[in-house]
Amino acid sequence: MTSDVESFSIHVNRCDPETAAKVYREGLPKLLSLYSKYDVASTFYFTGELAETVPEAIDLVKENGHEIGCHGYSHEVGDAFDLIGFDEQVRVLESAKKVIEKNAGRIESFRAPALRINRDTIRALDKTGFSSDSSVCPQRFDGPFTFGSKKKLAWLVSKRKPFVYADSGVAEIPISALLLPYIGTTMRISPSTNKLLGKVHYAESRRTDKPVVFLFHPNECLEDSRRATPRRTKNFVQHIFADRLRQKMKMKNLGPSSLKLLEQVIVRAKGSGFEFVRVKDYRKTIPEAAQ
Repeated sequence: MTSDVESFSIHVNRCDPETAAKVYREGLPKLLSLYSKYDVASTFYFTGELAETVPEAIDLVKENGHEIGCHGYSHEVGDAFDLIGFDEQVRVLESAKKVIEKNAGRIESFRAPALRINRDTIRALDKTGFSSDSSVCPQRFDGPFTFGSKKKLAWLVSKRKPFVYADSGVAEIPISALLLPYIGTTMRISPSTNKLLGKVHYAESRRTDKPVVFLFHPNECLEDSRRATPRRTKNFVQHIFADRLRQKMKMKNLGPSSLKLLEQVIVRAKGSGFEFVRVKDYRKTIPEAAQ
């Protein structure tokens, strides 16, 4: 179970201090309570921006025994890792790591904002002391419903099992997917589809010993009274699909409904005999020869 912690508002499509404060005051406590109820160990990937705005959020997660990881510094679309080169990625990673580690202590797990990385990212992670990445979603296809969609086409031929990148100490621990991703958004848009995806991933895990990796966001637990505001991307096709239609779908089952659905995911996993482990602990089980 992995949790991406950011100040991005699903309603108004931007990062803001109000969302950061609500994630700390409302989203995280509710999510941590649910995890505690079922003895779920999770990795929480924090953006440096949120860690800087509400450092107490890191203390809260750490006190509950979960792992703290890095989710870059900013979650704004223009700051995506696939848009910048090696030197700039190193600078961003060092900046984010510094602010997160003030409260978290040493961190070693990374997930890119919006799962957007390029050929320089793994080298940058290796240089800045990270031992794992979880930004690849094998056999997932978003089409025009996402940003960076052309580069994400490489996911269709990505390895499904965890592996260590050649010439580095960085392991890739993929997010579970099969055309559709096994994440909170899919769960909220279509609970029945998400349930079916879970059954497929459980069966694959038993057969291949591949871990099941689910992705959720504490901001999915939030209700927001502000008027929904889609982005205004200049590209017409992206504006229709990635801005308007995508946001309309992502607005489904936010707030308490998301927690009820997530509880069902956890109960099914527990009932199927799975245990929940932190990413850094799972990383230790991946042999360096798995390339």
